Amino acid sequence: MKIGVSLGFLMCLNAGGVVAGEETPTVLEVSRVRVVDVAHIYFNLASGERVVTLMGDGQSSGAELETSPPVWSSVVRTPCADEGFATSISYMFDDNSPTSMTSLSTAITVLDYGDIEINTVVDCVHIDWVTDHDDVDADSDGIGDGVEGLAGQWTWWDADDAGSMSHSTRETLISFVLTDLPGDLDPSADVVAGYTVDVDLAGAFSSSLSFEICDTDSDPQGAAFFNAGIGNLDQDFDDLPDSDLDGDGLADFSWTVRFFQPGTADIDGDGVIDGDIADSMKPIGVYLAVPAGETINFGPVVWIWSIDTTVIDAGTGEEDRVLIYSPPDQNGNIEKIGAFGFGGFSCADNGSGGWTPAAMLEHQLFGPSGVVCCSAADLNCDGILNFFDISLFLSDFNSGGDYNNDGVTDFFDISVFLSNFLASGCA
Repeated sequence: MKIGVSLGFLMCLNAGGVVAGEETPTVLEVSRVRVVDVAHIYFNLASGERVVTLMGDGQSSGAELETSPPVWSSVVRTPCADEGFATSISYMFDDNSPTSMTSLSTAITVLDYGDIEINTVVDCVHIDWVTDHDDVDADSDGIGDGVEGLAGQWTWWDADDAGSMSHSTRETLISFVLTDLPGDLDPSADVVAGYTVDVDLAGAFSSSLSFEICDTDSDPQGAAFFNAGIGNLDQDFDDLPDSDLDGDGLADFSWTVRFFQPGTADIDGDGVIDGDIADSMKPIGVYLAVPAGETINFGPVVWIWSIDTTVIDAGTGEEDRVLIYSPPDQNGNIEKIGAFGFGGFSCADNGSGGWTPAAMLEHQLFGPSGVVCCSAADLNCDGILNFFDISLFLSDFNSGGDYNNDGVTDFFDISVFLSNFLASGCA
């Protein structure tokens, strides 16, 4: 598994739209093939550290995450366990195989969304994939070595109310691509393989992908990416911030995932299509989950999901609804096809021996660790300004690092760094 920041694959989402409550979702089938959870992977973007924990050994993560608090999550895969349904369910939305259970084909984009506190800094994200692509384990570490050309792009969007008729600003925060994703090690079995990954985004200024959601004060709080003052915009003049169209006092944000099948794209930009098209006739998708909370029974077959907003990482703003977008055109633009659901969330037996899941994607965001940098020039966050910070600056600068985030590596980066270094107030 490799990771890279891909501006070439950055999609232009058309926010156009329909009010969420007025749009009739497309009802699709959810995949009911059994998922075998293979491994949890921790990947540090800055250092390249990779920690793999097989599911049978219990999950773990890198040391950085031990002090990084979760700030938003939708990770409860079995909300109907009390009713006897304890199997996690996946949605295989990128599937052009002859036995596909959905009407969708490769290269579509799926968007989920929620609400979060303004000025929230994120320095780690939890993502996943579920795949039936055949893989091997030549190094005997228990996970697939990676399927050439099988990739996924994850993007986070600022001030996005998921296509409301009112104005949704929708600006990009970050986007990255994971390539050569590991796959299924037992192709003879009637199961698919599932992987979860925590991507630690924090690092020195030129290698960090940490981001701040819905900035209101032009202070990124140490984040590498933010949209200055976006939380104050009211471009439709309705006296509501474009970042909070539902008026609940929280910021609207969204995230998208798009997969690339083997043999369909030049992911690494070397002019050669990656992977074999013969390997593309396999499904890949994501886990479905809900925020922490409880199911509520309103009758013999009527159930709803109640989010527990008292937990520190409540998945506020989640709805039983996800948007789908068309494959990109030659200019990279994609259009909204519509919303989808699975017929409405229910813990009651749906007639096929299972429950009807909510149309919510498993997702989690983590905030910064307890370590506080005493200055913007304290690049190693040890509370002291010394030679090591200068060394980190020079290393990043020589690698094209943009310290002042103006899009250019030049004398002004040096000037701003020196100013912060001399005026820091650090020890």
